[in-house]
Amino acid sequence: MFTVKSKYGPGKAGWFILSLFLISSCVTTQQDAQYLNDQIVALNNRVSRLEGNLDVDQSADLNSRLKAIRECQAEIVSEFDKVREEVQELSGRFEVSAQMTKRTVERDTTEQDVMKAGLADLNKRIAALEKDTKKIKEYLRLEVPPGAAQQTTVPKEKPVSPEKLLYDITHATYREGRYEEAIEGFKDFLKKYPGSDLADNAQFWIGECYMTLKQFEKAILSYQEVIKKYPNGNKVPNAMIRQALAFYEIKDKTSSRLLLKKVIKKYPNSNEAKIAKAKLKTMK
Repeated sequence: MFTVKSKYGPGKAGWFILSLFLISSCVTTQQDAQYLNDQIVALNNRVSRLEGNLDVDQSADLNSRLKAIRECQAEIVSEFDKVREEVQELSGRFEVSAQMTKRTVERDTTEQDVMKAGLADLNKRIAALEKDTKKIKEYLRLEVPPGAAQQTTVPKEKPVSPEKLLYDITHATYREGRYEEAIEGFKDFLKKYPGSDLADNAQFWIGECYMTLKQFEKAILSYQEVIKKYPNGNKVPNAMIRQALAFYEIKDKTSSRLLLKKVIKKYPNSNEAKIAKAKLKTMK
């Protein structure tokens, strides 16, 4: 133990010591308070970081779940679109099938109506013919001398030759607009009956088929066959006119003019000559 002596006396010395002790305590308390404050600040920073990390994790997890949901929705929408397209396709097929069925039924019904009408008309014509035949027979019986045999002879129709039949069938095909078939038909006719009186006609119609199909080079060659092989036939002037028109279509106006002038010179009084003159006036 020691005693502090002071010039201020024992009482004042005590107060001095107490003051020093209080000052020391205050300093220590401020340091502790600063330390605690630093710890609190550090703790708050750690909590903030943890909360931030937690938000990031939750956000990432939420985004992952949303992505999965969106992908699932996209698959559902895609599948729905496919189903809808299939339904539309099936609906279209059904409508087409229904329309075809309706048309078939209508066509069959129309054909039946036409056949019925034709049959009824045929029956009327047969009845009329029978009535007229009966009248003719009655008239003939009146004109036949007594005791003469009451026989009537019906003139036999001349049978159509295969040659004429093939030509007529092929020409009917041309009139119906089936030009490719007509070309083959006329070529077949010329192969089977090259010396026929209808050969030049058949060759001419081949050229007409090519003209209608706008195959002008083939038409020119076909008309040339008419002019070359059948120079005395009745189709030559017309073949020359048509050949001139075919040359005009392929922009060979020189050949076209020469042929038209040739027609005028060779057949001056023909209808083809008049046509040639009119065509020459329009050509430039």
